[in-house]
Amino acid sequence: MSKNPLLLLLILAISSGCASAQTLTGAPSPIISIVTDPAPGQAAGHGLEKIIAALKDKQVTFEIANTLDTAKGKMLIVAGLANGDGSAATLLKISHQSVPTNAEALAIQKLDYKGRPAWVIGGSDERGLMYGELDVADRIRWGTNAESPLSEVRDIVEKPEVATRGMTLFTMNRACWESRFYDEAYWQRYLDLLAQDRFNSLVVVFGYEDGGFLAPCYPYFFDVPEFPEVKIIGVNAGQQKQNVETLKQIIAMAHARGISFTVGIWEHIYRGGGQGGGMSDGDIGLTQPTPGLVWGMTSENLIPYTQAALKVFLKQFPGIDGIQFRMHDESGLKVSEQGKFWKAVFQTIMETAPKMPLDLRAKGLTAGEIQSALDSGVNFRVSTKYWMEQMGLPFHPMHINPGDQNNRRHGYADLLVYPKKYQMNWQLWNGGTTRILLWGDPDYTRRFVASTHLYDGDNFSVDEPLATKMEAQPLNAKVFDLLKPSARYYDYEFERYWHFYQVFGRIGYNTNAPPEIWNREFENRFGPDAGPLLENALHHASWILPRIIASSYPYTAFPMTTAWAEKQHLGDLPSFAKATLSDVQLFENFDEEAQLLVENGETAKIRPQETSRWFAQTADDISAQITEADKKIGAHRSKEFDSTIIDLKILANLARYHSQRIPAAVSYRLFVRTKDVRALDDAIAYERNAVAAWRQIVDVAGDTYAGDLLFGARSRNLCGHWKDEFASLENGLVKLGIEREKAPTNTVVTPSPHYVAAANKSEAPSIFHQPILTAPALRPLTVRAKVNSPAEIKWVQVLYRSVNQTKDYETLTMKPVDEKGNYEAVIPADKINPQFDFMYFIQAMDNKHRGVMFPDFNKQTPYFVVRLER
Repeated sequence: MSKNPLLLLLILAISSGCASAQTLTGAPSPIISIVTDPAPGQAAGHGLEKIIAALKDKQVTFEIANTLDTAKGKMLIVAGLANGDGSAATLLKISHQSVPTNAEALAIQKLDYKGRPAWVIGGSDERGLMYGELDVADRIRWGTNAESPLSEVRDIVEKPEVATRGMTLFTMNRACWESRFYDEAYWQRYLDLLAQDRFNSLVVVFGYEDGGFLAPCYPYFFDVPEFPEVKIIGVNAGQQKQNVETLKQIIAMAHARGISFTVGIWEHIYRGGGQGGGMSDGDIGLTQPTPGLVWGMTSENLIPYTQAALKVFLKQFPGIDGIQFRMHDESGLKVSEQGKFWKAVFQTIMETAPKMPLDLRAKGLTAGEIQSALDSGVNFRVSTKYWMEQMGLPFHPMHINPGDQNNRRHGYADLLVYPKKYQMNWQLWNGGTTRILLWGDPDYTRRFVASTHLYDGDNFSVDEPLATKMEAQPLNAKVFDLLKPSARYYDYEFERYWHFYQVFGRIGYNTNAPPEIWNREFENRFGPDAGPLLENALHHASWILPRIIASSYPYTAFPMTTAWAEKQHLGDLPSFAKATLSDVQLFENFDEEAQLLVENGETAKIRPQETSRWFAQTADDISAQITEADKKIGAHRSKEFDSTIIDLKILANLARYHSQRIPAAVSYRLFVRTKDVRALDDAIAYERNAVAAWRQIVDVAGDTYAGDLLFGARSRNLCGHWKDEFASLENGLVKLGIEREKAPTNTVVTPSPHYVAAANKSEAPSIFHQPILTAPALRPLTVRAKVNSPAEIKWVQVLYRSVNQTKDYETLTMKPVDEKGNYEAVIPADKINPQFDFMYFIQAMDNKHRGVMFPDFNKQTPYFVVRLER
C-alpha cells in the first residue's frame, strides 16, 4: 500500500469512475463524501478500500474530502480514531458517543452535521476502525437504493469478546503448500476473508508429519554458513531467496489487514516414525539425501544449529508477531534432549528478540520446561488441545478418557494452577473432523467462545477447513481438486467454507453479533425463500459431527492424522462396539449400557439410546428442510446450492448411520455378555440399517467429490471415498453372518433384553439450581438444589473436583431438607484445593431408573466452575 493512504484512495476512487471527476470540476454534488483522518494507517486504509469498492459496485457517486467543511456530498461517511483529533473523534465528542477503550473496539453512529446525515465510524485503534469500516462496506452492499446507499447502516458499539482469534493452517505437503504459497491473489482473497470476519491472528505451522520436508523449516529459507551440511536437497539459493521474499510479502499483507502472523516451528530434527505421518516412504530421508527433504541434522549439531538458525530466522523476518513451538518427542527431540534444547532456545530468544510472544505446546511439556521458560524471562503462554485432535462439543470435556488423564496430551491437564504464571491458548483441532463438509453454527460457536474464558482465557484458534489436504502423500504426488470441474463455484476451495470462517471470526469478536450478518449472506446466495431454510439446515447439521466425536467415536481415533468422522465408518461392528469414548463422565459407552441392561443397573449419564434418538431426529429435521429448500429455490438454483444440498444430505445420512450403528453396538455387546443369539440377531438387523444409510451417502456423493480424497496416510484409511467404506461395511455384515452361523445354540445363556433404538424420551427428574460462580477458598461449600419428578426420587448427588483433569470426581449425596423437593450438601473445605478453581454438577435418579444430569449439556456447559477467592 502507498505510504499515503489518502492519496491512494483518491487515485482508486477517481480511476473507478465512481468518485465523480465532475465533483472535482464543480459539477453536481456526489451522493457521499468520505472524510478520514489524515493518515489512517494500513488496516484502516484496507477498510476504506472496501467501502469504496462497495460504492463502486452500487454505482454510487462519491468523493474523498480533506475536511468536513469542504465535503460536498449529500451525506457523509466520517472515519477515524476515536481518541484522536480528526473529524470522527470531533463528531463523536460532540454527540457524547464514546468508543470502548478496549483494543479493537468500534462505534458507528448516525449524526446530523449541518443539515446533512453523517455516519461516523470510530475505532479505539486501527483494527477497530477497520472492523467498523468493513461493517459499513457490507451494509452498503446489502442496500437496494442507490439514492440511499447507507440505509442499512446501523448504530453499533462493539468490543472484542476474545482478544486473540486465530486461524491455523498446516504445511504438510510441499506441493499443496506451494500451490498457494506463491499465489499472491490467493493470499489477497484469504486474508481479506479473515479480516472481514475479524480474525486477528494467522498461525502458519511449519513441520508437522511432513516426512522431513520442514524438519526444521530454516533451510527452506536460508543456509547457515557455520553449518553447510544442513540443507533441503534440491532447494538452491535462488529458491530460498524467493521463499524469504514470499513469506515477507504474506506477513506484510496480513499486517495490512490487522492480522498478526505467528510461525509454528513444530519439528526440529527428523527422526522418522510419527513425523512421517504414515506415508509409505516416510523414512527415506533418514538414510539418504532426498530431493525436497532436510538433510544434515544430527544429534551433535541439533542445538548449536537451531540456535544459529533461529537467530537468522528472526532477523530475516522481523515482522513475525509470534512463534509456536512443539515441545515433545513428536517434534523429533528425544526426551533426554528436551530440557537442554529448550533452555538453549529460550536463551537465544532472549538474546535476539526478548519480547517475542511464544506459544509452548502443552503436550509433553514438563514442569521443568515451564520453569525454564519462567526463569529465562521469555514471553510465553501455553497452547493446548480442546477436545482431542477433533471437534467435540463446545465445552471442555467433563472427564477425559483415563488413557490420557495423567499426561498433557488431551486438554488442560493440571496446568490451570494458581498463583497464575502464564496464559492459556485454547486450540480447537477441528481439522481432524471438519475436513471437507460445510460447517457453521452460531450457537455452537457462541458456547465454544464462552468456554475459552476458563482460567481467564482470552485466546483461541481453530484449524482451517481442508487442513490436512495431501498429508502423508508421496513427495511427487499431484495436488487433487476437491470437487469435479462442473461442480465448482469458487476460485479457491477455501471460499466454499465462508460460513465456517464467518461464525468463528464474528462470534469470536462479539458473541452477540447480529444474525443479519449471516442471514443476509444466505439470502444473497440462495434467495429469500430457500436461503433461511439452508441456513437453518446447516446450523442444525453442524452439531452432527461434534456429537459423533463426543458420543460414538472410539477414543483410539484421537489423532487428527489417524481417523476421520466425516468419511470413515469407524471399523467393523465388534471393534466399534467395545470402544471407550472421549468424555467418560457425560456419555455411557456401548458396553457399559449392555452391562447396565443385563444387571438392571442405573446411570445418570447420557445413554446410547438417547444419542441414537437424537441422531434419528436430527436426520429427519435436516431432510425436511432440504426438501422444502429444493421446492423454494426457484431461479436462485446454482452450483453452490447443489453442493450445499449434497453436504447436508451426507451429514443427515451420517446421523442416520450412527442412529443405527449405536443400537447395533449395544446389541452386539449384549451378545458378548449373554451369548444370547437373539442379541446378535438384533445387532445384525441394526447394522444392516446402518449400512443402508451409508449407501445413501455413497449415492449422494456420487462423483461430485474426488474419487480419492487424499487427507492423510492411506494405511490409516485417510484416503479414498465413501464408496470404499461401503465395501468394508458390507464385508463386515458378511462376517457377522458367519459369526451368527457359528454361534452355539445349545449352551446356557443369560437372556438378553431386546435393545430398542431411538425409543421415545422418558420423563426424567428435573433439577433447579442457582449456580455458585465464586466462593472463598479454604471454606466449606454448600450446594442446594430443587428436584421435581413424576416418580419418587431415589437419590440426588453432587459430583465435584478441582479444575484439574488428572483428578476424578468425588460424589456427595445431597439430603432432603424439606418436603418440597429441596436438597442440600456441604462439600468440606479440605476437598477444595485452593491451587485450582473448583467445578461441580448435580445428578438425580428416580425409582424407575430414570436419571438426569444438570446442567443439560444440550443447552449449556454441563458443569459449573467456581472461581475461588484467594
